[in-house]
Amino acid sequence: MEDLTAHMAALWRARGVGLVLGHGDRVVRCNDEFGVQCGRTAQEAARLTWQELTPPDRHDRDVVMFQQFLTVDSATMLTELALPDGGRRPVLVAAAQVDPGGPRWIAVVLDLSKDEQLRRMAEADAAILSTLLEDAPFGFALLSNDLRFLRINRELAAMNGHTVAEHEGRYVFDVLPQLREGAEPILRHVLETGEPLREVEIVGETDADPGVEHIWLESFFPVRAPGRPAVGIAALARDETELRRLQREIEALSDQRRQALEELQRGLLPTAIPQVEGFDVAARYMSASEEVRLGGDWFDVVRMRDGRLALSIGDAVGHGIAAIGLMSRASGAMRAYVSQQLDPDAMLRNLDVLMGEGESEAVASAMVGRLSPDGLLEYSTAGHPYALLRAADGHVGRLTAAQGPLLGARRHPRYRSRTAVLEPGGALVLYTDGLIERRDESLADGMARLADVVAAQPPGAGADALLQAVLEACLDGREREDDVCVIVVVRPPAPDDVERTDAAPDGGAHTDAAPEGVARTDVAADGLVQAEDVVQGEAVVPTDGAADDDGGGAPTT
Repeated sequence: MEDLTAHMAALWRARGVGLVLGHGDRVVRCNDEFGVQCGRTAQEAARLTWQELTPPDRHDRDVVMFQQFLTVDSATMLTELALPDGGRRPVLVAAAQVDPGGPRWIAVVLDLSKDEQLRRMAEADAAILSTLLEDAPFGFALLSNDLRFLRINRELAAMNGHTVAEHEGRYVFDVLPQLREGAEPILRHVLETGEPLREVEIVGETDADPGVEHIWLESFFPVRAPGRPAVGIAALARDETELRRLQREIEALSDQRRQALEELQRGLLPTAIPQVEGFDVAARYMSASEEVRLGGDWFDVVRMRDGRLALSIGDAVGHGIAAIGLMSRASGAMRAYVSQQLDPDAMLRNLDVLMGEGESEAVASAMVGRLSPDGLLEYSTAGHPYALLRAADGHVGRLTAAQGPLLGARRHPRYRSRTAVLEPGGALVLYTDGLIERRDESLADGMARLADVVAAQPPGAGADALLQAVLEACLDGREREDDVCVIVVVRPPAPDDVERTDAAPDGGAHTDAAPEGVARTDVAADGLVQAEDVVQGEAVVPTDGAADDDGGGAPTT
């Protein structure tokens, strides 16, 4: 009896087994584990009736079962315990009478909730496997370690050109001999290393489409229980053949569209650069590397009837067809204004009006200049990066005095014309912002690079040489994120200037004086390049000095 008492005491302390002593329909005493099963302490559970421990919707059934139990020596039943939070816990109760025919009883209670959870997980796993095998829109197969099909779904069976039954139990490459060379090393690698391989491209043909090459993206995963070796390989596959064909067609159409846009854009630009005695002129347009960035940059160089050289350059805000359409309107109108002998500021005012006449908002930057045979440059600018003017001595300054707002950005903007001098041995460089912008550096760095290469060219270098040096230094073989336009005008040094330069005792270069009435202060002389001096993206370029009364012009120098 003492041994039995010790065994009962050990059972009373055991985890996972609830023990209950009862009298009639009431719990008299229980161990801690039963309290845990009830969601209460043992003391709380020991004060409750059996009905209070079970859900209300089970009372009728449990009362009947309890009464039957009291009429026999022992009984076993499945029921549920009601938890204080409203939940339920399935339990198995094995009860026995202490005194035959008496009210006292003892019960052992086992928690079945974990078993129920495992059962539901097993049902969920079975449902997932059934979905993979019957309805999944991608191929799935389970392979054994000796590379035989254990399970395969309908989708993959159809890709292989055989029924599901014709796969199961067969060696993979007996079914798919055409894919052995490319696929077998991959499967062996997964088995040997235990490492999954994802999105592997496999190319070949199957009996589903004989003679036609297909492309599949497949992933392979070792199948194993935790802490155990792999029992096989799970394979997922999707046929990419049609998608790749559509991608090629889209790329071909995109290339054709890009080519058409480039041809349209180039057709709107000058096909030849006029040469004027006393000046060497070169220009270049380069489209963006990607079609989506193809923009509305334009330039024009026109020889006027009076012998002057008209220069214009601009950048329509935006990219794609809309920007090219805006560019065509702006460049065409600019040529008409040149033929009318309008001053540079008047050209920009008229062009600003044109920007506002369309149905959609149109904004652009531009710079217009007229260069006389004696080197006098009249210019006006609308939100465009400052042109660079190199003197004969190599100093590079910026044409900052005639900056106004972007075209189409303000109501009634004011533009002013200013003058500067292109000296013999000097050079003038006009450009769009695509030349100086880089994603990984500031605009100041881009401007400084451009100024350095312009300053480094010797006075005798021609326009083509300077243009090429500028493009190589600024673009550096990179993919262009924006269009690029550049105009370079070089005024070759006169022979007597070269002789005077060679003979100068201090090694300095002599330049012609500015034409009468022209102030040299129209060119920024500090030689420094500030980020705020240029168009940043498609923002308005700030003006030098105090703004005009409408905020759009630059002060008179």
